[in-house]
Amino acid sequence: MFEDIPYLIGQLLGLVAVVMGFLSFQRKTPVGIIACQFTAALVFAVHYTLIAAPTAIALNLLAAANCIYCYFRDKRGVKNMIGSYVLMALVILISLLTWEGWYSLAIMVGLVFNTISLALDHPQKTRGMMLVKTPLCFVYNLMVGSLGGMVYECAILSSAVIGLFRYRGKRIEKNQGGRE
Repeated sequence: MFEDIPYLIGQLLGLVAVVMGFLSFQRKTPVGIIACQFTAALVFAVHYTLIAAPTAIALNLLAAANCIYCYFRDKRGVKNMIGSYVLMALVILISLLTWEGWYSLAIMVGLVFNTISLALDHPQKTRGMMLVKTPLCFVYNLMVGSLGGMVYECAILSSAVIGLFRYRGKRIEKNQGGRE
């Protein structure tokens, strides 16, 4: 009975990450999206540790690092994609090194799209990229039995769609130093 407790805690943490992921695409600025995505990635790394999904553990830690990179890149005003290319290569390398089966390919491709989306400086484009990323990551979560991961991907997809409609045609300026 007690051997199931870490698994159950892991599943609950996955649901906490769902909330952070949903909130991320309701933010008005790239920094707001990145902050929520960073938190969700860390919580998910713990979640996947507790349900024993090694590819997702490593890739979520890398996703958190990607968020940090994108934040500082944006603060410096650097708009080149070199760091994002390095992160995409790391996603591929980590996926191959922690290979669990064909479904590792789904999360690998999904997180390559996620890396691209976080490199974009337009929230609507970031939201649009989630229409590709989320179904791929859903497949992985289904295969490893991550309830939180599956709910997360559904929430991300619905949040991105809501954000796409909510902010369509509106120009949202980057908020420099103020609240979101």
